[in-house]
Amino acid sequence: MVSTRAQTGETPRKTPHPGFVETPARRLSSDIADSRSTASDAGSKDMQMSVRGKKPPRSSDADGSTSSSPKTPGTVSRRGGDVGKKPKRRYTKSREIVCTHCQKPDSRVGNQIVFCDRCQTPWHQACHKPSIPEHVIEVETAEWLCANCLSQKQNPADGFNDPLEFGGTPGVCAIMTIFPILMYYLWIGATYYDGHLPWPARDQSLRDFAGQLASLAYEGAFPNLKAWTIYWGFMVFEVICYLYLPGITVHGKPLPHENGRRLAYYCSGSWSFYTNIVLAAALHFSGVFKLYTLLDEFGPIMSVAIISAIGISLVAYFSAQYREATIRMTGRPIYDFFMGAELNPRMFGLLDLKMFSEVRIPWYLLFFISSAAAARQYDQFGFVTGEIMFLVMAHFLYANACAKGEECITTTCQKNRFRQEERGTLVERRNIFQLPWQTVKNPNIITTKAGESILADGWCKSALLGESRSQKEADDVIDGYARKIHYTADMYFALSWALITGFSSPLPWFYPVFFFIMISHRAYRDIQKCEAKYGEAWEEYKRQVPYLFIPVSWEVLSSAEDETRN
Repeated sequence: MVSTRAQTGETPRKTPHPGFVETPARRLSSDIADSRSTASDAGSKDMQMSVRGKKPPRSSDADGSTSSSPKTPGTVSRRGGDVGKKPKRRYTKSREIVCTHCQKPDSRVGNQIVFCDRCQTPWHQACHKPSIPEHVIEVETAEWLCANCLSQKQNPADGFNDPLEFGGTPGVCAIMTIFPILMYYLWIGATYYDGHLPWPARDQSLRDFAGQLASLAYEGAFPNLKAWTIYWGFMVFEVICYLYLPGITVHGKPLPHENGRRLAYYCSGSWSFYTNIVLAAALHFSGVFKLYTLLDEFGPIMSVAIISAIGISLVAYFSAQYREATIRMTGRPIYDFFMGAELNPRMFGLLDLKMFSEVRIPWYLLFFISSAAAARQYDQFGFVTGEIMFLVMAHFLYANACAKGEECITTTCQKNRFRQEERGTLVERRNIFQLPWQTVKNPNIITTKAGESILADGWCKSALLGESRSQKEADDVIDGYARKIHYTADMYFALSWALITGFSSPLPWFYPVFFFIMISHRAYRDIQKCEAKYGEAWEEYKRQVPYLFIPVSWEVLSSAEDETRN
């Protein structure tokens, strides 16, 4: 029996060409493979070809001139490639290529060697951290960058070189230091100063005053075992509700650093919120856990929350470092810690920390704290004041809205539903918590040069525009919208929560002042990023929707004021 050179291991290697990477790119049909193959194995249908590498060596024609090797169907090159075809993900089964990590040439289905689109470094799917998903190989237009290229931010156009925000390292240091201290300062004012700002007494030095505040914080807000039990008991219960109560699964937007993969999000906010209310009422009226215990232990619980937040942040940061799941790192550890080392941190792939922390911890607790105030008033006086009833109602409506619209948490509700409908992932929800008018039908959109779309529409316009309206009237209505009108609604809520308390104490006004500064800064950041991303399309969007927060120009306000005076 005659053995082939491949069987005996004597197959000669090709002459190496420095700088030229030969990788397989496309599985050819059998007729093309047979027409191009000169090997003795006529049954082979896979061929090696150059993909996105350097141009092949030029061959000399008979007349002495040089020309590139003629292209044949299926050949793909870095510049242009085969006419009408897009290059497919570069992966290889060649034993001449070894993985950068394990230095092994094995390239099997499910663990093939994939090349970085930027540095052309070969990686096994399983060797790279995070692992390279299958769709990177299956989707022809998918781009994949290794973790090193992502961390080096070699291409500013990809958005990896965003300018430092919040003042860089000094700014984030100030935020992480001042805000916890500010929380204790405000709590001391509410608890020991009858709702007024703590201030040094006459002839009291600043050093003595600071020591006094520190002593009050230590005595009244020490994180005792009861506070740890309450806070983490609540946290564990919320995790159970998040994972196991009925809900829907939606998918987020494509992630560039994961080659367009869309993460799945399980949304059980509605069931979680009402389950919390039923359980809290049962614990309160049974006497097992009086709701106003949250007020009595507010200081210690606040301390536990601050410590827990710092601890979870540290675990998330170092975990991302250990798993090599970092992204957009600047090399400034403190700044990177504040901004987050991992874009989508998840525990065991199930609990999304951002989704979990967005609604369930802050807004559920806020509603229960206002409810605790109502319970304390009723227990002491036999009635609940109108101001507290208003806050309970307002906080319930806000927490309920966040819970039932949890699947739209990444952007405003209608914008997110527009994106979901555009991608074919919209889930129509029909239950007692949902209202109609959630999705804009036949919306007005602006298309960018890159083929993306900007929503320049909303359900308010749909309600205002009837079939009888002319196009001129329609354009007028379009021009009456504000780009961040949802921020205006949030600002209204914050103001109403402070106004209902009056002006005898400055403490309730901290939140609306803070919120206005924060939301204005967020809008400024959004505008900068959108201008850079969308270019001319963003200018057209601003022309159609010229107002930012309030859909009324100063000219209209001045005219109305003049008419009032007259």
